[in-house]
Amino acid sequence: MKEALTSKYDEYKSVLDVLPVNTKANKKKKMDYLTEEENSTNELLNGIEEEINRRLAVFDNFKVNPEIAKLEGELEKCNIVNEWNNYNTAYEKMHLDYYLYQLHRYYKEDLASVNNCIKKIIESFKKVEINLTKEDFDFNTNASLYIEKILSGLTDDELRQIFEEIYWKFPEIVRTIEINFKSIYLKNEKKINKYYEDRHKEFLKSHQDSELIDVKINLINEINNLKNRDKALIFEKFKNKEYSLASFSKVDIDKKTSNYFSEDSYSYDNLLKLYQTLFEYNLLIKYRYLLVDMKERLEKKDTYKDLKQKALKEIVAAEGKIKKLNTQQTGKGLFKKKIDEKWLFNYKTILNEILEKYDNFDDSSLNDIIYNKLSLDSTVLNVLEFIGANYLYFVKLTKGLDENMTISDITNRYDEFKADINNHRFDLLNNMALLDEKQMKQIIVDKYNLEHINLTIDALVPESIEKTMGDIKLLIEYEDMVISKIDLDTVKLYFDMNK
Repeated sequence: MKEALTSKYDEYKSVLDVLPVNTKANKKKKMDYLTEEENSTNELLNGIEEEINRRLAVFDNFKVNPEIAKLEGELEKCNIVNEWNNYNTAYEKMHLDYYLYQLHRYYKEDLASVNNCIKKIIESFKKVEINLTKEDFDFNTNASLYIEKILSGLTDDELRQIFEEIYWKFPEIVRTIEINFKSIYLKNEKKINKYYEDRHKEFLKSHQDSELIDVKINLINEINNLKNRDKALIFEKFKNKEYSLASFSKVDIDKKTSNYFSEDSYSYDNLLKLYQTLFEYNLLIKYRYLLVDMKERLEKKDTYKDLKQKALKEIVAAEGKIKKLNTQQTGKGLFKKKIDEKWLFNYKTILNEILEKYDNFDDSSLNDIIYNKLSLDSTVLNVLEFIGANYLYFVKLTKGLDENMTISDITNRYDEFKADINNHRFDLLNNMALLDEKQMKQIIVDKYNLEHINLTIDALVPESIEKTMGDIKLLIEYEDMVISKIDLDTVKLYFDMNK
């Protein structure tokens, strides 16, 4: 259309330039010609504008498929599957590992976050039918008093004032509450385990664990398919610059297609299968630091027997010391007697000892599950599922990569890890032990070359695999757009008009 209008304008200009204006009549003829052409052009432009508005109006009518929200509601119900995890304890099922880690990190930074963590932990105990009171906090009277104030429902400002008064007298208040929560859990562990066991038995009366896992994965796949082919969501990705029109040009799509596929091997199914293989292999690269550590632990798993019980006995003994020290503190009121510096020094020493023993207990508990649930014959997927069920282990290993990583950064990585492991069906990782990475590369390349798909060793090295995955993902996205019947020319028109 643009070329046609330009040609028409050039032709009109040529005629206009040669029209005579030497007489009054000629001048009138030229003006009449100009007026006629102006009217004709305005009519044409109005028609073009109407056509553009008609085409762009389609974007105003795009609505996200309501089925997506409905399925996401169904998916939320599947979260109960986390309770049946064989690779963690009730401690992790209650999310105490997560909340207490946050509490430990926040205690010198943010009082609002400290109070929020404490409230969430109290609520976690309540969900497993254990209602905590101040009497449960028997490591220190000041900590017990502060818990009482939190349970009474005071505002943040009121809690802040009380905390400041307590803190200057007893600066170890938050760390004391932290280990007191851990101690309360151990006291009630059998009762909490029974709570989850009873819920699981009730579930198994009408379902199977594998059934719920299948439902979850099917829902995730169905939601992803709907989202990937939803016109409103696709258009939103272009608006947010998550998608680029240039990336989906026919020239680029054809080039990427020919780079990997012969004419007889290119299909949507093959795209999906190839991407899944690349995704699984990339997990080996992405989480290699975790797998290396797990392999070392598995090689010495026979040494883990009874270490958990030994660590538990040491905790009980150390907690006895701190309770005894607490009874030595005289005075019942909060401000009636100043805490002796020597007493506070002794208390802090024992507190540090208990925290160290709990760290040892956490590691021993992890190794105890390894001892009972895993072996060197376990598949990579089994090992990754185990890691995904143990937040503190993931934090410890990931923090080792960068000590400056924030809580938020680590938690986001953990959530990404769990999504990688729990939201997919696996072919490669579910059928391999902790094999050598080089050997696996060759197996993958040979398999796809036999199917006339051009995959090379170089495409799978850590420096290249993200690009390889990006290429295949782009082709999948393009095919989803074709299925959605979204018109990329009209999308281009939309952005051109906005310019």
